[in-house]
Amino acid sequence: MGAILPGLSGGALAAIFGIYEPLINFVSNIKKDFKVNIKFFLPVIFGGIFGVFILSHALSYLLEHNLAEVSIFFVGCMLGIFPNLIKQAGAKGREPLHIVLAAFVAIASFLLLSNTFESTASTSRAAISTSTWVASGGIIGLGITFPGLSPSNFLMYLNLYQPLNEAISHLSFAILIPVAIGGLVSVILTAKLVAYLLRVAYAVVYHVIIGLVLTSTVMIVPRAFNSNLMIALLLIAGLSVGTVMGRLEDKK
Repeated sequence: MGAILPGLSGGALAAIFGIYEPLINFVSNIKKDFKVNIKFFLPVIFGGIFGVFILSHALSYLLEHNLAEVSIFFVGCMLGIFPNLIKQAGAKGREPLHIVLAAFVAIASFLLLSNTFESTASTSRAAISTSTWVASGGIIGLGITFPGLSPSNFLMYLNLYQPLNEAISHLSFAILIPVAIGGLVSVILTAKLVAYLLRVAYAVVYHVIIGLVLTSTVMIVPRAFNSNLMIALLLIAGLSVGTVMGRLEDKK
């Protein structure tokens, strides 16, 4: 669910369920205790496949008919869990420079994505290249190795989220195979790096994530609403879900 729901992070959910560190350790050193680890993670893999394919049908419909409502709900989710991300970022200390870094990353990524959107928004779905889908898979992989980072927010803003959901629900392997390749390569390549960076620069990594999450959340705020009351209710509902997720993360 965390892999395809905007506002949620697969890595954060993995941390909540206590499998994040085992996953990073396994991927960063696959040969070590391979049989034990693959037996442990096989049910997780099956659960992941089930969650992605079941949710993709519902999300495809909602994004086609209620894009603004879905977007504002996920904005609420992200805002609800954001205090936990800030708390997690400062778990090993926080300096003023880290706050400056988060602000810089937020501004820089906003400008970068704004420019990218200008060229992506006018691109038809048929013109989306295989390399773009590989890159999309890479972004999804980062959401697993970096807790708190929601790749779906970026994909939604780049107009790749809805076609990807449709590809999942219709089993379009021409899209799914490049996405899977990009995701696997991304996780394998970044797991060692993330494990190392979290050891030597924990606060820096998490404040970079804060900047990215801020940008991706702002990007999907809808510009037009059909019903102000409905938008307000969905924002409150999203905040409630995010807050509950945050409390669950605190407990675990």
